[in-house]
Amino acid sequence: MLPDIGADNNIYLSPHYDDIAFSLGARVAAMPGGRLVNLFTRSGYVAGTPAEHWPDAETIARVMVLRRHEDMAFSERHRLERLDLGFDEPPVRRRSPWDLGGLADDIAQARVPLTELLLALPAGARIFCPAGIGGHVNHLAVRALVVELLPTLAGRVEVLFYEDLPYAASSRARRAGIADLHAALVGRRLRRQAWASSIAKLEAVNCYPSQLASPATSLRRFSPRAVWPIGRHEAVWRLVTTS
Repeated sequence: MLPDIGADNNIYLSPHYDDIAFSLGARVAAMPGGRLVNLFTRSGYVAGTPAEHWPDAETIARVMVLRRHEDMAFSERHRLERLDLGFDEPPVRRRSPWDLGGLADDIAQARVPLTELLLALPAGARIFCPAGIGGHVNHLAVRALVVELLPTLAGRVEVLFYEDLPYAASSRARRAGIADLHAALVGRRLRRQAWASSIAKLEAVNCYPSQLASPATSLRRFSPRAVWPIGRHEAVWRLVTTS
């Protein structure tokens, strides 16, 4: 587990409402507190919806209420301060989540609000940013903006790139995603740090039933497919500072 700097200094960047529970639920359960920043929250997606289904206004309004209530329950359970930035998910803009042709548009949606938020953080904050494993355009947009800001953030805050789940549960997706993360951070060294997951992670994941075909009973889909460590776990990539 990462050393405790005070849970309130942890800033969790969640492209969608469920990403922190799915990717870092064990950590948040073990160390409650901090700020949960949800970015692309205007959505019509629930489990079973085709990736290229374009939701109508009524569906978007209904799903947003449902997903917000799920997120409130997760946040209250883990003492997280919530912030919803309200950007559009790709299907709301009639494009696929895997269409990287929309990357510039997603970056443009997030650039000013996210930049202002990150630059206003107090010294010593720790930012958890998606690594972009799986290639979802919203995850990659968040990562791109954080990487862009690294020279300004360096020395003031720590940035960690978490392995996106459930995508990283696929060995193929994980290998490709880690390679892409290293390419995005060319010239910078990274070190992986992992910790064991727990039953509390299942409870965190199940805070989001609208995103699950059925309640999760195993952590198999919510643990990176990696040789080490053995067993269910979560992981981040830390920037290695050199003197």
